[in-house]
Amino acid sequence: MGIVRLHALGIDELRDVCVGTDATVQRLRALALAAWPPAPTPSPRQGGLLRKLGPFSRHAVGAPIVRQGVPTSHDLDDVAHGRDVPADRRTAAWALVGAWVDDLAWGSLEVDATDADIDDLDFALATAGVPSRYGLRQLFAHGTALPVKLLPGMRDGYARGTHAVAMASAWRGALGALPTTVEPRAATIAGWLDRFTGWTHKADEAGRPAPDLVVWFRS
Repeated sequence: MGIVRLHALGIDELRDVCVGTDATVQRLRALALAAWPPAPTPSPRQGGLLRKLGPFSRHAVGAPIVRQGVPTSHDLDDVAHGRDVPADRRTAAWALVGAWVDDLAWGSLEVDATDADIDDLDFALATAGVPSRYGLRQLFAHGTALPVKLLPGMRDGYARGTHAVAMASAWRGALGALPTTVEPRAATIAGWLDRFTGWTHKADEAGRPAPDLVVWFRS
């Protein structure tokens, strides 16, 4: 099973995670500290006991613990400045991007779906008269252009908010003509897309860019 993640967020606001300005670095660091609080520092007594165990353990006293999928300060620095991230640290790098998106997105939706599910949904929509440009897979035609390389089995893309609004209208009009195997998934996505107009008004009131439709899929 895979997961499709949809987010209402301006594409430029998303890409800001990698621009390396003082403000964006500080914001990303604050989000990381909130999501992954640092481990408690060992007490002097604990440190003394560890030192007695011999040279093999001395590097552990006060040293950062690197965990798969949990960002380090080095990961944060690489992501924030748009540098290449080593393959073994990309899961952690994407966790940082995820924290950024969760903080800024006006709305998000996760839908369980395989590649075959996406194809079945798009075929059913097309059969019901929805133009192919509004298909779910079509959203991956334009990548987000983030410098962080995608994980295995991962795809990304985005469309402008106006496209999301038109997509919602087209899908909503087709709901009654879809097979029961795909209609619940289509109804969930269409209902979420219907909120784009409201999010666009809120973004304008807040002085922020209008939200775009950002999408990730990982099989």
